[in-house]
Order: sequence, then C-alpha cells, then structure tokens
Amino acid sequence: MKKTRHQSVRKSLKLYGSLIFTLIVVTLLYWIWKKPSRIDRLNNYKENSNIINEFAHSSYQQSVPFEGEKIVHIDLKGAPPKISYYEKLFPLLKELGATGILIEYEDMFPYADMLYNISAFNAYSIEEIKRINLIAKQNKLKMIPLIQTFGHMEFILKLSDYREYREVPAYPQVICPTHPNTLKLIKSMIEQIVEAHPSAEMIHIGADEVYYLGMCGRCSDTMLKYNLSKHLLFLEHVSNVVAIINRMYPHLRVLMWDDQFRSISLKDLKNRKLNNIEPVIWKYTKDVYEELGPSLWDNYNQVFTNVWIASAFKGATGSNQFVTDVTHYLQNHRSWLSIIAEYKNHINFQGIIITGWQRYDHFAVLCELLPVGIPALAMSLRLILGYNDSPLSPPTEVAKILQCKQPYALIGPVFGSPKCSYPGGNVLELVLHLQQLKQEFEAILDDSRVHGWLSSYNIDHTFSNPNYVDSVTAPLKRIKSELDQVENDITEAMFEIYDNYTIEEWKETYIKPFVEKVDRLWEAKENILAKDSWPRRPLRNEI
Repeated sequence: MKKTRHQSVRKSLKLYGSLIFTLIVVTLLYWIWKKPSRIDRLNNYKENSNIINEFAHSSYQQSVPFEGEKIVHIDLKGAPPKISYYEKLFPLLKELGATGILIEYEDMFPYADMLYNISAFNAYSIEEIKRINLIAKQNKLKMIPLIQTFGHMEFILKLSDYREYREVPAYPQVICPTHPNTLKLIKSMIEQIVEAHPSAEMIHIGADEVYYLGMCGRCSDTMLKYNLSKHLLFLEHVSNVVAIINRMYPHLRVLMWDDQFRSISLKDLKNRKLNNIEPVIWKYTKDVYEELGPSLWDNYNQVFTNVWIASAFKGATGSNQFVTDVTHYLQNHRSWLSIIAEYKNHINFQGIIITGWQRYDHFAVLCELLPVGIPALAMSLRLILGYNDSPLSPPTEVAKILQCKQPYALIGPVFGSPKCSYPGGNVLELVLHLQQLKQEFEAILDDSRVHGWLSSYNIDHTFSNPNYVDSVTAPLKRIKSELDQVENDITEAMFEIYDNYTIEEWKETYIKPFVEKVDRLWEAKENILAKDSWPRRPLRNEI
C-alpha cells in the first residue's frame, strides 16, 4: 500500500514536470518566432536603447559593408617612420582591410634641382621612397601621393628664398596664385613626386584651408582686371594646377580637399567644369551630418562625377593630444557611414580616406604618434568593413589581430592598458603609462592641501605645515621614479620606429615639461621639510 502511494506521487510529479517542460518549450518557440532579426534590432536601435543589450556578443556583420577604397593617410610632416617600420605596418594595414595609402610628404620628399633646398635634412632618399612603394605593392596597397599646391605650404614659404611667394608677407601658409613663378614651382614638385611613384593611379593636390586669398597687390590687380571674386580666383588656380596634371599625366585621377568648395555657389562650380576633380569631403567631428547638410550633397551631385570622404583615426581632437580618443573617432566613422547609407543612390562614393594627422600644421607640435592611433584605426576599419561591435563588449577580433591581452582597454585608458604586441604596441603602452602619471600628478596639484600649504607664497618663503606638505606629496617619489623609467623605456621603444630627431622632439614636448613640473614640486617639498623652526610673523621678503 505504501509502495503504491509512492508510485502514484512519482507518476503525478512526472506528469507535472512534463507539462512544465512543454510550456517552457512552447514559450521559447513563440519568443524566437516573435523576436526581431539582428538587422531589425539595429534599425530600431535609436528608438529603443535597451536593444543594445542584445549585442553582448563579440560582433556581428552588417549585410552591406562599404565597397569603396579604404585609404589610410600617413602624414609625414611630423614623426616620419623608418623604412623598416613600413615593412611591419603595411602587412598589418592590409590585414585590417585597407586598400591603399595616402602619403603626405611635405619636406620629407628629396626634392632636387631648383627645389633642392626645401627638403628636410632628414628627408627620405629616392631609394627609400622606392622601397616604400615596393612594400605597398607587395601588400596590394595603392599609393596616392599628396602634394600641397595652395594652402599649408609652410614647409616652402617659411624659407627666406620663397618669402616673395607668400600671399600675406607675414604668414607663410598660403602661396600667391598670381606670382609669376608659382605654377612653375608647383609643376616641378608634381613632376618629381609623380616620377617617384610610377605606379600611382591617383594624385592628391591638397588645397584645403586657404585662409588668405586675394590680399596681395598682384592678386588684387588680377581680380580687378578680370572681374574675379576670391572664389573665382581660387577656382582659377586649382584649374591651372589640374590642367598641368591632365596635360602631363592624363592617366592620373586628381583628388583634392573640398572645404573651399563649400562656400562657392553652384553656378560658379558648374561654370568652371570641375568634373575631372574628385573632391574629398572631410569632417572629423562626432556628428558629420550636423555640419554637412543636404545642400552640399545636392550641389556636389550636380558638379562632380566621383566623390570621396575623409574621416580620421588620430590627430583631430587637439593639437597637443598624445593619447587617442578612440570613442570620438568611432563616432565619427559611424556618422560617416550613416551619410553613405543615405546618399549612396545619389552620390558616387569612390572611397574613404582615414586621416591620421601628425601635426595640425608645419609649425605645430606633434600630436598622437602613429602606433598610438593604430587601435582606433583598426576599430574604424572594422566598422567600414561592415562590422558593428557592441559597445558593451570588448573588440575581441581587433584584439586578436593586434595581439592585445586586455581587449576592453582598447576602448580607452579608463580600462587600463591593452598590452598589445602589434608593431609599436610598446609605444602605446608607455604613452598610456605617461598619461596615468600625469593624471596622478594633476590630482596632487588639485588637492586642497596644495592650494592651502604649497602655494607660491608658501614655497617662496619656505613656510608651511610639514604634516600637510609631507602627506600630500607622498606619491611624488614613486611618480619621479616611474617617470624616469618611462623616459628611458620610450626612448628605446621609439628608436625601433623613429629617428633621433623625432624622439627628442616628442620628449621635449611631452616629457621634459612634465619632469620640470615634478622636479619643482619635489624641490619645494624638500626645502620646506628641511626646516624645523620658523620665524615670527610678518614674514619678510628676504626670508
């Protein structure tokens, strides 16, 4: 009887369990049937931010990646890499999805003949440039040389021999388009650079940020004589430069920055017949659409057959930034991709140039070094290729390629150091360590004990409370020691990539001033703590 009762209970539990299991399966099937697809979730992302939790896996690939050229910009007006570094860099760029290189030489090109004196003393040789081209060819990367032809010509106009070419005598940035030797100078530059890049299919003529125009006597007379506005004077010079290229190298496609076109009327753009120019629309902000409205795209669609866009992976968030703001550049690329998606049926997008500025202009300090920006470049290329990694999960695929131990840290230094082994990864590691030390030092300076007991008055009179001075400066010894180690280690790490000129300039810009600040505070602390008695007030100036 007892056994029968137990069997009955077991039978009931088994039936009840089967019922529960069936209900769970039905519920799961219904939920899967009703659940939107990944693409639907992406389209509804802005309407329901909670959906982002669905993307907690490493990544997924969109159905339509960007099919145009993916060109990486290398800016040589600062921190030119050794040729040996290109041998490591170009295979990595190829693996990340790049299809070409836009190389901006400025004075790193070994100009000859009448231009022999404009090259930097550490300029590449022709043999080295041949080697760069060969490495690019071996990695199936197109080479596009960039030649400044209007603005940003400081590397030439700064020299006394070329002072008379300036549009404004005091400012060596913009060349005078009506100077009788300007086109001769530009023609010689074009000839030498094209000869050094025999496989090039495209050339970039710069022409951005022409801030000073129509201001010299020659230009004023020309504008008056031919009834030209400043905009028409600009178009006249650009047309003359393009005519030189078309006549001498008809196979070359001509690219140029677009910013000067934005303020020119549609009528004037049409009248100049600029369809043989391929403008590169550049914008490096988080929200590109906010600054480049529909009228720009409508105008360009009527004037230009082909159009390029330019984003950034470094060098666009501050002239003296030495750590890359990865989040900013990823937002910049997402914004650009949304514009491509909106206008792709009306605009013939040829490619995207991912710029990596090394200086804001020829006279500015170095900003983020190339190896420091590689994680941002890698994640940006991944977006362009159609992947959309979740902001809630680490970029594990990028971490694999860059050989990083801490994927989360690729997003930003708040997560620590990524500890990467890609070419130049040790430079990134040391730069992040330097940033950490700077933040620790700034925290000391912001402490109320410094404001109250280590002010300039306290320091000048060596008069303070040793208890507060000792406690607030306690981390200084460690900071000094680690800073010395960082300086030694980064010198060694950078030597694998850069020459001594670049190393010394970078250290003078970012390490030397920091060391001096730390040493001043250390000396003030030592002087104050050396005293064990203090005078009666008032304190005299000679004390």
